[in-house]
Amino acid sequence: MGNIVLSDIDRVLIIKLRHIGDVLLSSATFKALKDARPGIRTAALVPAGTEDMLTLNPSVDEVITFRKGQGLANELRLIRKLRQGRYDLAINMTEGDRGALLALFSGARYRIGFDPGSRGFFGKKLLYTETVKQVYDGRHRAVIDMDVLGPLGIMPEEIAVELFTSASDDEYVSSLLMKNGMGAGTKIAVVHPTSRWLFKCWRDEAVAEVIDRLEASGLRVVVTSGPDEREMEKAARIISLAASRPVDFTGRLTLKRLAALFKMSSIFFGVDTAPMHMAAAVGIPVVALFGPSDFRLWGPFSDKAKLLAKTSDFPCIPCHRDGCNGTKKSICLEAIAPDEVMEAVAGLLK
Repeated sequence: MGNIVLSDIDRVLIIKLRHIGDVLLSSATFKALKDARPGIRTAALVPAGTEDMLTLNPSVDEVITFRKGQGLANELRLIRKLRQGRYDLAINMTEGDRGALLALFSGARYRIGFDPGSRGFFGKKLLYTETVKQVYDGRHRAVIDMDVLGPLGIMPEEIAVELFTSASDDEYVSSLLMKNGMGAGTKIAVVHPTSRWLFKCWRDEAVAEVIDRLEASGLRVVVTSGPDEREMEKAARIISLAASRPVDFTGRLTLKRLAALFKMSSIFFGVDTAPMHMAAAVGIPVVALFGPSDFRLWGPFSDKAKLLAKTSDFPCIPCHRDGCNGTKKSICLEAIAPDEVMEAVAGLLK
């Protein structure tokens, strides 16, 4: 059992100062907390630009954003806002010093965080009233995150990562698809071949071949990417290599509209990146390629997913490096064949 009486907690602040995919995976923790105590009020503190992963989620009552590098005045305004929340409990879901300090400055009586051990500044552990050991034991990141609920006595059996869109975003994407010749009966395959870390990306010519084969199978391919210039350039190269004419939505959709597109699609194919987690969260089949990163920790959290990683040929997986020998290219990832991808797609669509 936990050391904090859950019935005494009415207002909770959960701090997740990480990237888009990390923030989305934290939705499972919010849901578990809300399910255990439906009347509790939850607030999320996340980096600006990631808030779409939690807004409209019925388990999250408020989303507060924070942007680094905005000066002391900005930091003080944030602290003032947190204190106005009058939280009974603050939970820091990341290892960083900033999250620990913000949990303290929130004024919450109870504060839970992962045990920093020897990391961070001296005395950091004393900022928490309860600490939890962060154990990497083959579980998914979404599951490990939920360990912070242990002191509350919450140990959910069912875990769900969820993502929600608005009716206006759904209507926008539906209209956009119609303008590009894709009506309600069109079977769409979204191909998202890029990542902000290019060493996670597959061979351009291999992606182009899969696009052509998906089109030949009767699926209409829509190619997406983030708005980053390098991602869009890579996606443009892939599209130029394809003999078919996939629909180009690269860099055009907000995160919510990207999620809306996934909801209207038959399957997602891509690499280890936030949109992969988004596609899994809205419930469509996902084929994902993994190389240097840990697929057990970061794979799509879904029972409709097929993860491809050449573990039998490359015992170095996962190496957690940015490519082989500093090349920014991951040989283990490039070794995956288009035939393997198509077999995975066929299996999921069956």
